[in-house]
Amino acid sequence: MASRAIPVNTLYFICPDDNRPAGGIKVLYRHVDILNRNGYQAAIVHKKKEFRSTWFENQTRVELHSRIQPDRFDFVVIPEVFGPRLADVFPGTKKIIFNRNAYDTFIGYSLDPRDLTTAYHHPDLVRVLVVSEGSRRYLTRVFPDLNVQRIHGSVDASLFPFRELTDKKPLISFWGREHREDAVQVVSILKFRGVLDELDAVSIEDVSEREVAAVLERSLIFLSFGFRDDFPSRSLEAMLSGCLVVGYHGMGGRECFNPEWSWPIEAGDIINFATATEEIINTFHKSPHLLQEKARKARDFVTREYSRDREERDVLAFWDDLMFEHGRDAIAEAP
Repeated sequence: MASRAIPVNTLYFICPDDNRPAGGIKVLYRHVDILNRNGYQAAIVHKKKEFRSTWFENQTRVELHSRIQPDRFDFVVIPEVFGPRLADVFPGTKKIIFNRNAYDTFIGYSLDPRDLTTAYHHPDLVRVLVVSEGSRRYLTRVFPDLNVQRIHGSVDASLFPFRELTDKKPLISFWGREHREDAVQVVSILKFRGVLDELDAVSIEDVSEREVAAVLERSLIFLSFGFRDDFPSRSLEAMLSGCLVVGYHGMGGRECFNPEWSWPIEAGDIINFATATEEIINTFHKSPHLLQEKARKARDFVTREYSRDREERDVLAFWDDLMFEHGRDAIAEAP
C-alpha cells in the first residue's frame, strides 16, 4: 500500500443516529476505518451531539454534522434510506450513494407518475456503491446511465468461530426483528408437531455483536427470515459459526444460499420452511455426519467470498479509482 498516492480529500459518511443493531450502520463505520488506516481522511457524520453506535466495538472517527463544511474537493457518502432528496445535503459537494439494499431505494418516494424527484439524477452524484450483483442489476435497470460499482461485504471470522455440530447445543436461533409473524408460524408448527420437545428456540434481538456471536456458536440451526435484504449478514455469521442455515435468502442473498450448504426457502413458504427444519432435526438425530459436511462447506464458502481482506481490497480499489477521476488532483488539472 505504500506505493499508492493518497490525495488529501476528506470523505464524510452520513450515518443515521440509531443505536439499534443494524448491519448497514456497522458497514459504514467499517469502511471509514478501512480508509483511515490506509492513508485516507474519512469520518462518520452524525447529527446528534456526542452520538456514536455502541452495540459493536469501535473507535471510529466521528464528526458532528453541524460542525463540518465539506468543500468541492471533499466527498459525501449517503445511504439510500434518506429518500429522494438525499443528495441535497451539502450542495455542490461530490456525492456517492452507498446503496446497501436496492429494495430500500424508493423509501419516501411518491406514487405520482409525474414526480421524477430522485437523488440518482442529481448533478452532484458521481457514483453509486452496492454490495451485491442483485443491487447492481436493480439500479442499472432503473437508471441505465448510473455508474454503479459493486464491492463484496464481509463478516468477521474471528468474532464468529466455527463449532462442530456435535459440540452444539439443542438450540434453534433466529433474528427476531425480521418478519416476526413468519417466525411465530414456523416455531409454532414445529412446537405443536413435537419437534421442539428436546430443543430450545431463541430470538436474537437488541443485543451486542458479541452476544450474537455467543448465541450462534451454541446454535445447531439458524432460521433466516430476512426478505428484501441485499446482504444476509446474520445468515453468513451463522454459517461461519457452524450453524445449519435454513430459510429466506432475502433476494440479494441468492448467491449465498446454495443448496450444497444451506436450505433456501422462498419467502412466505411457511410449510416448506417448517418441513425443511423438521427434516434437518430428524437427520441430525439419526445421522449427524450427513449434515456436518454441509456446515463445513458453508463455512468455507463464507470465509472465501466474504472475508475482511477481500472487502478491504474492494473498498480501496473503489476509492483509488474514484480519486483518479474526481479527486483533488483531477479537479486541479481540469481545464
